[in-house]
Amino acid sequence: MVKKRLLLLLNLTLFVFILIYFTQISPLVPFDGDDWRYIGGIRLPFPMWGVWNPTKVLPETLMAVGGYIAAFVILLFSGDYINSLVFTEATIFSLFIMAFLLTYYKLLTNRFRYGRNISLASELTFFVSFFLLFKHLNYPSYSGFWTVDLTCVFNYLIPNLLNASMVMYMERFDNFYLEFKTMSNIKKGIFILCLYFTLFSSTQATIIIATYSFFKIIQIFVQERWKLTLDYLKKVSPYLVILFIWIVTVIFDLNGQRSKSVQGANRGTFADEISATLRQFNSFLKIQNTKVVYAFGVVIVFAIICCIVIAKHNTNNSNLFISSLLNSIFGIVVSSMYLVIAYSKAGSQYAARPDAMWPIIFFFLFATNISFIYLINNFSFLKPFLPIFIVLISLISFSFNYQQVPATNAPYSAKTAKRVDNYIISQIIRADEEGKSKVVVKVPLDSTDANPRVSASNWPHSYDMAIWLQNTLYSHKIIRTRFKIEFKPDNSVNKRFYESRNQQPFAPLE
Repeated sequence: MVKKRLLLLLNLTLFVFILIYFTQISPLVPFDGDDWRYIGGIRLPFPMWGVWNPTKVLPETLMAVGGYIAAFVILLFSGDYINSLVFTEATIFSLFIMAFLLTYYKLLTNRFRYGRNISLASELTFFVSFFLLFKHLNYPSYSGFWTVDLTCVFNYLIPNLLNASMVMYMERFDNFYLEFKTMSNIKKGIFILCLYFTLFSSTQATIIIATYSFFKIIQIFVQERWKLTLDYLKKVSPYLVILFIWIVTVIFDLNGQRSKSVQGANRGTFADEISATLRQFNSFLKIQNTKVVYAFGVVIVFAIICCIVIAKHNTNNSNLFISSLLNSIFGIVVSSMYLVIAYSKAGSQYAARPDAMWPIIFFFLFATNISFIYLINNFSFLKPFLPIFIVLISLISFSFNYQQVPATNAPYSAKTAKRVDNYIISQIIRADEEGKSKVVVKVPLDSTDANPRVSASNWPHSYDMAIWLQNTLYSHKIIRTRFKIEFKPDNSVNKRFYESRNQQPFAPLE
């Protein structure tokens, strides 16, 4: 009982740290047109043929639910609209990260049969590794939980976290088909609900569960000695269902308005598009810390060698480790190929973004951490060094001499984003209180070629953001009526709110 309470306390402390990180250290502030479009409007909660995003059910419902909670509950206590949105959406994100980490912990204790203490240590290193992989001490860093803006938290990171969590949950059981059959109806219902939102989240993220399912179908076929029997079909039936639904979601998305719009904009040959995407993928590799990547690679190789050497004395554990490692390597290869092809059509710039390439990050860090814990578990003399190792990598990962790259779709801080948001919204509220039917709102001049005839210009404060901001403020009951809002980009707003980008370098202590 004492150990369970300690485990609960440590995980609660970790959750509080994550929440502080995304509300105070690197806040997730609604700032651009997409943020205000999706935080205040909720879609029908099922796939829809031919719309802009046919299968993004999870992102386009959950983000708006967070907006409602912020406006109707948290705002009552905080009195600050923007901070209420930041806190609520960050809480949702933090809960998904914690679920992801706890699922990893349960995989280690339930399937690998590792002790609680060593599994908790691995959970912590798993979390820190998402920051360590991208950490640079001499300029702003990305992280495995970084994204372009608040909208992409729900469009990329949360779907990826949910997919990875579902994979690790299913991997906890040697025969998931039998496990599902013996579940109570409540547990079955919860699993089906989670699987529904997993598959209808983002086709970039669902490659995680699709790759895993394909690997399990092959693995079980080999275990059944290459025989296509009824028992084999039963064992792989959950994975076949997942793959079938995944293929359907891909077909839906390929026939969506967004996909057709992007494909229509591509003018180069397929070879040119692949080449451009590979160059962007190379940029993605460059934003990682090369020394950390090499160190993680060494851990994986060393663990494989040790596994081969001690397999005779620890067969079950070694076989499970090799199986999980092969699954991860397979995931890295297939995800890389899939995402490169997808982004050659959707836009090569996505291949340079950590949030858009998250499946590869997950499989790589999962392989690294199960390798590391495998070595620690099998070589007892390493265990006393775990505390100092965790503390040292945490101090490196969470040093803030240079901040994380801003998640505001602009090179400005979260504090600046909040001030600009409040300035824009205050103009709208004032007009609403005065009973006006139209208001011209001053916004930053974010693009020198801003043109009201091009609704998407002046990003991140595009002209069409006025429509989405009106939707959100009305649905959140910040304004009383749906009156007309027009944006007027003005450089005086830039001078008033935007900070200087000419910053001094950090002076190192030693």
